[in-house]
Formats: sequence, structure tokens, C-alpha cells
Amino acid sequence: MMRSRIALPITLLALAACVAGAAPAQRVPPASLTLDSTSAAALRRRQPRERPDTIRAFPTRKLGRNVYAVLGDTGRGSEGRSNAGFVITKTGVVVIDALASPAQGKALLRTIRTLTPLPIRWLILTHHHPDHTFGAIVFKRAGAKIIAHPDRRTLAAEDGDDAMVSAWTGVLGLREMQGFAFADTPGIAVAHDTTLILGGTRVVIDVPGTAHTPGDLVIWLPDTRVLFAGDLLIEDGIAMVVDGSSGGLLSALDRVEALKPATILPGHGRIPANPIELIRETRCETLSLRAKMRDDVARNISMSKALAQLPPADRDRPVSRNSRVRRNAVRIFAEMEQELLHSSAESSEQKDSVAMVSCPR
Repeated sequence: MMRSRIALPITLLALAACVAGAAPAQRVPPASLTLDSTSAAALRRRQPRERPDTIRAFPTRKLGRNVYAVLGDTGRGSEGRSNAGFVITKTGVVVIDALASPAQGKALLRTIRTLTPLPIRWLILTHHHPDHTFGAIVFKRAGAKIIAHPDRRTLAAEDGDDAMVSAWTGVLGLREMQGFAFADTPGIAVAHDTTLILGGTRVVIDVPGTAHTPGDLVIWLPDTRVLFAGDLLIEDGIAMVVDGSSGGLLSALDRVEALKPATILPGHGRIPANPIELIRETRCETLSLRAKMRDDVARNISMSKALAQLPPADRDRPVSRNSRVRRNAVRIFAEMEQELLHSSAESSEQKDSVAMVSCPR
């Protein structure tokens, strides 16, 4: 199935809203920010000069023995800075996600240094969206081996890497992006379920297939029962599938729930007191929207009319809850058109309805 085309600026504004404090529409790139001046090559030449001791560390939260979370903004769904984490092993540090810019990556590195002097040996990326990967260059320069899915495709990059970086820089600002270079191409590519022993610590990397994006990875630490979900899970239960697949997300959620994690770090927002409840809430929200879009498609209702029945998107907030639901609806409507065209609508609908009964909100 072909992915729905979304204009590059809209996609990037939505992603950038995950990290920018102000509403994206209020942060207009200055005239001096041209594509040439904000290309990856130009930003790489702009090396910031701040001293390491002037970089402010983020707060940390201990999730298990030698396992830590660095929480971004909470109470805002996907809006605000994303989450990251790290594991201190016997021989070095495993970092999980790198935040949205070199400046944020440096702050994350500074945070790790408040707890250990051990070398940064590995960086695992849960997916390839900029708000989780644009700080990766900091860790690569620190000597980390990059572990990621080899599929880097995202809608935000469809007009080319330089266009994506330029638009991202226009929202976050040159100061945040100085020294940037792409660093999400894996040195260790993981395209199938893999167990790694990193510094004596067992790290299970689950590859759920296309869910939030084509390149999703779930990081599972069986010894502490801590799971890093990336953006398969968001604190408010509305995971985005614009770059992925709602059916794939449902399958991924089943895999995550089967692990019975004691603690989950979602891609954005607070750590759930009950991990299984967040998984089930996310499943319910996805199933509910699938059922509605399937019903609309079956009744030959147009996409515009189907969207008109949903709450309006929030102006200047492309990843607010309502905005995410509407953007997911566009994707899922197209999925349901294909599903009803190529398979039995009755059997598919029965599957979703049964799942909804077992998944209380």
C-alpha cells in the first residue's frame, strides 16, 4: 500500500512540535536561514564553543539496577522534548535514543557523566525520526557504535535530507543545531529480533515491523524487566501511525504486552504506573479509530466527511491529541480502503471488535 503524501513542512512542524517550546507557527525561520546555510554540511562546520562544564544536565530517574530514564516533557502527549534512557554496564554505557539536536545530545551526555565516567560504547535508536536521532552525532563523536534499524525512510525526509535539516533548524534554531551531522545510519544494523550482550548486560532488541515507522525497534532488558518502547507508546495513548501502519501498531502492542514489562519508558511523556494499562489504552484508541474509519469507508463516506465528524485539530499544535487523532485518521482511512478492497471486511471487522471488548479504556 502506498503511503499518503504529506507536505514536508507540515510533517516537520509536527515533529518539531515535539521539541520546541513555542508553537511551531510562531517560530518563523529568519531570512538568513537558507537551505545552503542550514544544510547538514554547513551545520557540521558550525562547531559550538561552549565548555562542557557550562552544559546543564537533565534530571534522571532510576528504572532498575543501572538503568535510567531521562524524561522529557510530561503531561503534553507528544508535545515537548522526547524521552531517552541509558544503561550502565560493566564496560561502558548503552544510550537509548539521542534527542532532537546536538545541543540536546550534549546535555544528555552531560547527564550520563554525572553518574558514570565509563565510555559511551553503544547508542540504540528506537526509530529514525529527528526528535529521537538528531543528537546522535554527539554520541558517535564520543565513540559510540550506532545500533538501529536499517530502514531510515520517513515522510519528513521525502524531499531530501538537506531540506529536512533546514526546516528542522528553522524551528529549533541554529544554536541548537550547530555541529549537526547525520549519525543514524547503523554500524550495527538490526532488522530481525536480536539479543546482544553489551558490557555483560543482556539487551533484547525486538523488531515489530512497520508500526510507528518502518524502522521501529523495541528495547527490552529482561534482567530488570524494563522496556523502552520508543513512539509505539505515548503517555496519552495516541501513538502516531502516519509514517507506519495501524495494523502493525496493534501487532507490536501485542508483542510488547506479552513481555509483561514491570516498567515502560514511552517515547514521550510520563512513565505509566501500570504499563499494561497504557498498552491497552493505546490499543483501544487505535482499534476505535480503525472501526470508525472502516465503517465510513464501507458506507462510501468521503475522507473529508469522515474527518468532519472528528474533533477539530488544534491550530498551531500539529501533535496535540486532537491533531494526532485527525492525522492518524487520514492514514487509517486509506488503510481501510485497501483492507476492504483486498480482504473480507466482515472478518476484519470481527477481529477488531473482539479485541476492543477485551481492552477496557
